[in-house]
Amino acid sequence: MWYNEYGTDGDVVLSSRVRLARNLKGIPFPGRSNQEQQESVLSACRQAAETNGLKYIDLSVMEDYEKQAIAEKHLISPQMTDNGVHRGLLLSDDNKISILLNEEDHIRIQVMAAGFDLDTCFKEANRMDDALEEKMDYAFDSQIGYLTCCPTNAGTGMRASVMVHLPALTMSRTINRVIDSLNQLGVTVRGIFGEGSKATGHIYQISNQLTLGATEEDILEKFKQIVAEVVSKEREMRKRLYQTEKYRLEDRLMRSLGVLRHAVVLTSDEAMKCLSEVRLAVDLGLVTDIRPEILNAVTYEVLPANIMKEYNITDPLERDLKRAEIVRERMGSHV
Repeated sequence: MWYNEYGTDGDVVLSSRVRLARNLKGIPFPGRSNQEQQESVLSACRQAAETNGLKYIDLSVMEDYEKQAIAEKHLISPQMTDNGVHRGLLLSDDNKISILLNEEDHIRIQVMAAGFDLDTCFKEANRMDDALEEKMDYAFDSQIGYLTCCPTNAGTGMRASVMVHLPALTMSRTINRVIDSLNQLGVTVRGIFGEGSKATGHIYQISNQLTLGATEEDILEKFKQIVAEVVSKEREMRKRLYQTEKYRLEDRLMRSLGVLRHAVVLTSDEAMKCLSEVRLAVDLGLVTDIRPEILNAVTYEVLPANIMKEYNITDPLERDLKRAEIVRERMGSHV
């Protein structure tokens, strides 16, 4: 799966995503539509997308923890785990393409890739968008562009985003200054699971705010330049921290490695914190026997709902025990 891979600039940019918001002409937005209208959206999109090799997943028949497990892998938004609207998901076998049906908008096409690879995501999202538009009529205004439930998405309907690992900027307490600068440039910084979430494990989601009054290509190019600057700042701060706080930093990172290799009970928050610091140790060359791909994979494996889904464990303590066991195995140590 794409989230287990290590892509371009993978030391800072864990993943890229391009999302296109679309709605069908003549049908109210999901929050205003009735069940029959919601069903018609699902049916139309399912027929159009399945011809392109995507499989349909009916979220309404899934348990809450199963939906949360999918959300933890960013295949659906956390909002789609709520009941009330008949919702579905169209998913490619490699999980790179996921189409959210009846979320805030009728259709949200999202394409994800490992590392800093927004161009590939944009190209694939456009391809899928064209395939759907051949089969159905979108809500479109000649002056505004694509019509969306939230006015901030109107126009191109495009959101480009990257998931970035910024431990040095966070440890040095310069992250808030960076976030303020990004906000002034029309870029939003959120936590690992988007709006309202926290930056667990020093992982942040950066996305464009502007969707109206410019082309997709212009928006994407400007956003890529901003992300490249963030990558540069994080790398520079890592070098500075290592030069000025070498032994304190090494001690902190290696202690986290010790926790992962020997802990018997491990909470989700502690696992994410320690995995972040071991990831930094790997990037600095302090740890050479753990591949970044392993860290990428285990980051998702140890999240609460994914443990519940994979091992059928509902008790919190048993989950923490299983999480520690998983991490010990992945980090190459056993108790």
